[in-house]
Order: sequence, then structure tokens, then C-alpha cells
Amino acid sequence: MRRYLLSFALLSLQCEDAPVARDGSVAPSDVAHPLDVASAEDATAAEDAFVRTPAPACPAFVPRTAPRCGSAQARSGILAADAALDAKARRFDRGFHAIQALYTGVNSEAIANDDAAVARVERFLRDEDGWDLAASAGVAPSTLFQWTKVAGAYAGAGAVADSFRYAVLRDEGAACEEVDRARAHLHAALDGMHRAVAITGAPGVIARGYIRRDLPGGEDTVTVPLFDAAGRPLPAEKTNGTWRAPAASGPADYVWEDSCSRDMLIGWVLGMAAAWEVSRGDATVDPARLATLRDDARAIGRNLRRVNARGYDLEVHDADGRVTFHGYLNEAAVDRAYIPNFRANGQHAMMSLGIAAALARVADDPELDDWLHNDLIRGRDLPGIARDRVDLVDVGEATNFSNYNMAFTGAWLAGRYLCDDAAREAVRAGTLAGLYQTPGRPRQPAEMGQSFFDLVAVAAGARGTAWRDLDAAGLDAGAVARATATLREFPDAPFWERSRTNCDEAEIAARHCVGDDGTPIPLSATPGRGDSLVASVPVPMRIRPSSNFYWRSDPYRPNGSGSPRALLPGVDLRMAYWMGRYLRVSTPSR
Repeated sequence: MRRYLLSFALLSLQCEDAPVARDGSVAPSDVAHPLDVASAEDATAAEDAFVRTPAPACPAFVPRTAPRCGSAQARSGILAADAALDAKARRFDRGFHAIQALYTGVNSEAIANDDAAVARVERFLRDEDGWDLAASAGVAPSTLFQWTKVAGAYAGAGAVADSFRYAVLRDEGAACEEVDRARAHLHAALDGMHRAVAITGAPGVIARGYIRRDLPGGEDTVTVPLFDAAGRPLPAEKTNGTWRAPAASGPADYVWEDSCSRDMLIGWVLGMAAAWEVSRGDATVDPARLATLRDDARAIGRNLRRVNARGYDLEVHDADGRVTFHGYLNEAAVDRAYIPNFRANGQHAMMSLGIAAALARVADDPELDDWLHNDLIRGRDLPGIARDRVDLVDVGEATNFSNYNMAFTGAWLAGRYLCDDAAREAVRAGTLAGLYQTPGRPRQPAEMGQSFFDLVAVAAGARGTAWRDLDAAGLDAGAVARATATLREFPDAPFWERSRTNCDEAEIAARHCVGDDGTPIPLSATPGRGDSLVASVPVPMRIRPSSNFYWRSDPYRPNGSGSPRALLPGVDLRMAYWMGRYLRVSTPSR
């Protein structure tokens, strides 16, 4: 009960307006330094006594020898062969690159103009097996759709899918045409991720998202200058996203949205890390693109490493010089506020460890390694905070599942890219007992049917890293089975955003309903986040309301509205599916 009261208190802070100055910075608190100390003098004394030590070396990377393309080697990932699931994933891959990522290389959503466009997509994905919608439809896709913005959380997920897909096809000796196509998609994803940095024109600043203004959907986007004539940032009150013109050195056909938030940043970093991981030792991946990726990671990491006037780092800085609206990742912050004498935000600790570790690996930067090792791990014990306090994301029915998604993403990155064994073990403990399955508590992710969460737990339990395959002894076969079952039930492509009403008004009044497929759904008497209707048990994936990213949506929500011409990209399925295909159990020769 005490934990839930604390969690609800933190949730209320996230829902209230934090004390924010007009320049976008958080108003000063009683704390002069993020360490738990009695006074500023004690903090100074503690810092003076602290001796920095060298960061531990990462394991030596032993590259696999890729087989000859077309040699058709045995399947190697933890997802067993499943003809129906494999075919569904291929349909999503084809649709993603023929439509959603066609013009940018990364994820966006597309809205069909009319029923004729819907019919063309149905035929292309269900009846054909090509990758070129224009050739199939006889018209350019730009005449069939409008596109929404690219956003970091989902663009990064798509880049993960493309990275792992390329690695799997390469390492399994797939047909040469398939490997070459997958490599081209990886290159396009690398370009799309770099665009989010280049477009801002500011070192280490990354866009929340961007959109092409020469395509339907982006042509009427109105931009605001970064500064007024007197050099003051615009708008005066920092927002959660303002559209900006590209920097003079950036891509001219795009406009970008500023105020990159925690969830958008960790999405971009997730994609960057996966692209780096699969490209190690692969001379066929463009080295110039990888050098650009390294430079971007270094700049972003050093931006996060900056310490403000009150001693706080881990803030996402924007091109206007302010901290972004939801750009606070320090363990002493809750949402946008620094809390006096508080250094226990386990979600932020898990995310920050993952982001910092991933950026340090991609950047190959000694400064970032030193910051990660001496400040975040040794000096402030972020691994211990993540282990002991990450469960605060769970506030029962009122849980914000975006927080769960961010925490699991941080757990994946930290577990995969930390080179400190003790820190990684603390993250492992927090992932398994703090996030995935906390003993004695209801509504745990292990029961939710969220494949991404299942696979992060599998990797943690079996101690898989970027240098080490999964230990067979630690493999959670039950979690693999749950992840697979959810992916099998995932809607097929083309995935149109349909409304779903499992529970009508009479059933809601009775607190019990029967789902569209006959599944009994008991309803909770406690409302969900935003006073929403939620069930007492997870809703099976096969009858859940549509979502553009299920891993950040409430799996207990039985009803939801939709726009039937909105074509959802399925990057959530693609990321989890290819993650499962990529993760391998260690063999005696490895």
C-alpha cells in the first residue's frame, strides 16, 4: 500500500503543472545538487573525495562469418518457424517500405484518400508479394495517401526492425535479392535517423519528429522561428512541440518539430544502437553512414552530459537553448520537476543508463564512457535505483503504459550495452523483479500479452548482450511462448485503424462483458488512466482496440475508436518479431 501511495503521489506530480520558468527551465528547488546530501557543503566535500577510475573495457567483439547469400542456412533465432506469422511479418515489411517509409526511410503513418486507395492497398498486400506499390497500382503512392509526421519513438522502432531484419537475412544466407534489399532499407533508416539531427542545425540537438512538406499531409505545416527579433526564444512558454523551419544546412524539403521528449529520444537511440550493433564487422554497410551515426551519437551524448547551474545533467536541450518540455531524465526529477531530497526515479534511472550506455557504444567516446562509469554508475548508483525503484511505474489501473514502454526500452538498452558486469546485474534484477514480474502484485507485464516486454525479459533472464548470445540455462521458454502467441494474434496487414467495442453500455453497467470473439472480460471497478474503462484481466491481442504502437497502449482497455482509412504501420509487431528472430541461444562454438 505504501508503494502505491508513493506511486500515486508521483503520478499526481506528472499530471500537475510543474513550477516552470518562462525560459522553459524548472524553477529552483531546495536542492543544490542531485546527490542525497545534507547541504551544498557536504556535496562539495563528497565530490572532492571522489576518485575517478577507468571505465571497464567492453568485451572483444567476435564477428560472425556471414554465409554466402542464397545458401539458405538454418533458422537461428528464438522464434520458431511459423509459416503464418512469417508471412504476416513479411506483409508488414512490404507495406512499411512501400508506403509508410517510402519517402523518408523511417516510420510514419499514412491515411488513404478514398475507398479506391484502400482497395489498391488490400490487393497489393493480400494478393501480391512485391515491394513496389506504384508498379502494382499504376499510380504514385503520393496520389493515394496523406502522410503524418515521423516521430522518434516509432521511427526508432522501425529502424530496430530494419536492422535486425537485415542481420537475420544476412546471417541465415537468405536470397541475395532479399539481403540486398534489407541492406538498402538499413541505409535508408540510417539516413532517416541522421536527418532528425541534421535538420536542427544545433550540435547534439535531435528533433522530436519531422515531416516532408512536399508530400500530402505536410504541405500546410506552419513553422515558428526559434527566436524573435530581440533574440528571445519563441514561443515564450516552451511547448511539447513547435514546428520549425530546417536549419540552413539541413534538408530543405522538410520541417521539424522541436521539444524532443524522453519517449522520442529513447526511441531514436534504440534505433541508432540496433543499427550500430548489426553493422559491426560488416564491410557491406556504408562506412560513411556509420561514421555519421557515430558523430551524431557523440553529440547527443555530450548534450545530455551537460550540467546545469544547479548541478543536474540528463536534460534534453533544444535548438532554442531551453530544455525540451518533457526532456528531464535525471533520477532526481519527476516529469518536469526536481523534487527536494528525492533521488529515486527508477524509470529515469533505467532509461538514462540505457541511453548513456547505447550512445557511449555507438559513439566510441571515452568522455561518455567516463561519465557513464564514474558519474552515473559509481557516483550516483543509477543501477541500484533502477533495480530498487523502477517498479514505481506501476500505479495499478491508472498506469501510463508509455512509462512501461520507456522503462522496458531502457532495460533493453542497459542490459545490452552496459560493459560493467555489476551494473548490468542490477539492471537485470530490476527488469525481472521490478518491471516484468514483481512477486505478489497484480497486473504485471508477464501477464499482459506485450511481446516487446516478454522479449526484453527473455534477454535479461538469459543474460544476452551485444557481445553474447542468450544462455540456454536462463532462457524463459514461457516468455518466448507468450511473445509468440501475441504476435500470432496481432492484426494482419493491411492494418486499418478500426473502432472496437467489446463492451456495450449494458455490459459496462454490469461490470462484465463478452468480447467480440466470445471471450469473457470482467471489468474493473477502478477506472484507468484518464478515467478510462479498463478490464480486470488483459484483453487478448486478437480483440484489442487498434493502436499505432501496442507496447505503449493499455492492454486492459477493451474499447477504442478508430479512423478506418488510417493505415497503421505495425512497427510494434515488426520490432518484436525481428527481435525474436535476431536473439539467439549460445551454442558450444560461441
